[in-house]
Amino acid sequence: MNRFADIVLAMGVSVLFCGAAPAHDMPDPVLNRSREMAAKYLDIKVAKAEGYQQLFECTTHDEHGTMGVHFIHPGRAGDGKLVLGEPDVLTYEPEADGSMQLVGMEYIVFEKDWKGKAVPEFLGRTLQRKTTVGTHPVDPYYQLHVWHWRHNPAGMFADWNPYVSCEHDRS
Repeated sequence: MNRFADIVLAMGVSVLFCGAAPAHDMPDPVLNRSREMAAKYLDIKVAKAEGYQQLFECTTHDEHGTMGVHFIHPGRAGDGKLVLGEPDVLTYEPEADGSMQLVGMEYIVFEKDWKGKAVPEFLGRTLQRKTTVGTHPVDPYYQLHVWHWRHNPAGMFADWNPYVSCEHDRS
């Protein structure tokens, strides 16, 4: 075996055993379906027509990055269910021209509405219990961020994304 093949093999074994490959780089049919089903919300007018409402101004953190502007669907967020094709929250990045670019979404369920006995799991992940959206206090809920439309070096499911900006927020 030549030296190049040895290096490639060693890298593959390292990723396999260490789990170092970021979620963005791993094909996942369920995640792909989630992205496909939510692609219609690339047009914020579609999101608003379906009932999404702006929750807060653009949410950012000095050290960790940004979440963007949250648009919540009150009917979905309060239904106690997690449904692949029905994201509860959409996150948008404000653009210089005043438009909004879809960067991610969240699946959430409020603790009071969750009927399961254990912490909810979805998309192969255990949801995180939260009592704030960024710095804004809210009723306890479980959430899972999914950065479908903006790479996140912190990971596909991380809360904050350093590649999203609030620079052009007008709210």
